[in-house]
Amino acid sequence: MTSQARKFIIPILIFLLALSLISANLHSRENMSFFESLVVGITSPVQKAVWGVIGGISNIWRGYFYLVGLEKENQVLKRELQELKLEVNRYREAHLANERLRALLNFKKSIATPLLPAQLVAFDPAGWFQTILIDKGRNDGVVRDMAVVSAEGLVGRVIGVSNHHAKVLLILDGNSAVDAYIQRSRARGVLVGLGLELCLLKYVQRNEDVQVGDQVISSGMGGVFPKGLLVGTVKEVVRGSSGLFQRVEVEPAVNFGRLEEVLVVIQSPPEEPAMAGTQKRP
Repeated sequence: MTSQARKFIIPILIFLLALSLISANLHSRENMSFFESLVVGITSPVQKAVWGVIGGISNIWRGYFYLVGLEKENQVLKRELQELKLEVNRYREAHLANERLRALLNFKKSIATPLLPAQLVAFDPAGWFQTILIDKGRNDGVVRDMAVVSAEGLVGRVIGVSNHHAKVLLILDGNSAVDAYIQRSRARGVLVGLGLELCLLKYVQRNEDVQVGDQVISSGMGGVFPKGLLVGTVKEVVRGSSGLFQRVEVEPAVNFGRLEEVLVVIQSPPEEPAMAGTQKRP
């Protein structure tokens, strides 16, 4: 202990000892002597200060333990809140999945052709979302050129199959071609992909009635895509001053960025015509 600390502690102890002696004598006498009164008058301010410090330290100590207890309680409550948030998110995701599946089921009931539900496994690694991978394949009856649809509309066609997976070419791809027509005016064309969530209805005659907002429907020609499926909506029509055709841009009905479940149209793909001079085996 340093000398400066002793200078403060020793007088305080002397005052407290004197005060204790005087307090003990007060129990045995009614009146205080002059010396006792003098000591009490001198030590009482010090006593108040000391007990104030002691009381303050005691309050700080109790407050510290109280805060420690609150901190532990807050940690428990935070952990419980996080668990509840996770549970709510799981329920919300299950609810959304249930709504999507219900929409697919209603769509499935509206089509006579057998449909196989499938889940998306991956998008095109190039990032353009022009092909997807689904979790149904050859073992489930999926073969090349089967159409793939969703409750929103036409998705694409199968271009590759393994035992448990299939690769689907989306209608957004430039290699995709869907024979389609304008539902209102019956003007026909061939839908090809432009990428970036946009398609082009090609070979529409300049004199055909096509307007922005018209719905584009699959014609069923070619045998790959069933007739009457919603393909998209006309976004822009450009009629040039020359040429045979007008430019018709179509926004697909399917939101490919949010696609999660699809349906594979289980039907025999179109047979290629036999070569002249050959016969089909029985």
